[in-house]
Amino acid sequence: MSRTSSSGRAMALAALVGCASVAAAQVTVLDPWVRGTVEGQPSTAAYLTLRSGSAVRLVSVTSPVAARCSVHEMSISGTLMRMRTIESLAIPAGGAVELREGHDHLMLEGLSHALKEGDTVQLTLTFVDSGGKRQAIDVRAPVVALGATRPGAPLRTTPMTR
Repeated sequence: MSRTSSSGRAMALAALVGCASVAAAQVTVLDPWVRGTVEGQPSTAAYLTLRSGSAVRLVSVTSPVAARCSVHEMSISGTLMRMRTIESLAIPAGGAVELREGHDHLMLEGLSHALKEGDTVQLTLTFVDSGGKRQAIDVRAPVVALGATRPGAPLRTTPMTR
């Protein structure tokens, strides 16, 4: 075997290993949940944590229970809370992004029906990597009772004042 063919094979193997690691870099969705609603309520929020081995962007969210889904960025300026739809959400390589109550979250609008504790909501999250490759992940998120702060948490109660 010649030295040239050995080095050529080594380079081809290295390229294949590199491709395998890119293909294996997938997004992991942790602890998804959706806030319950009451009859006639048109929207709710979904929360979850996204982890990725490589840099990706969340570019689309869909659900059969909502006419529109989007990522909302939330900020507070003084006493004013502001929310705005963002086009994409970056997940850094080797990092995680937590979409949580009182912060950035997924917004589900134009709900087809009330969401009750014990229901499950299907979400399809679409990500794009730096090379433009798309990856869609189907997530089944449990619905928690209206007033709960996360699955398994007690309901919040507000003390009555006079």
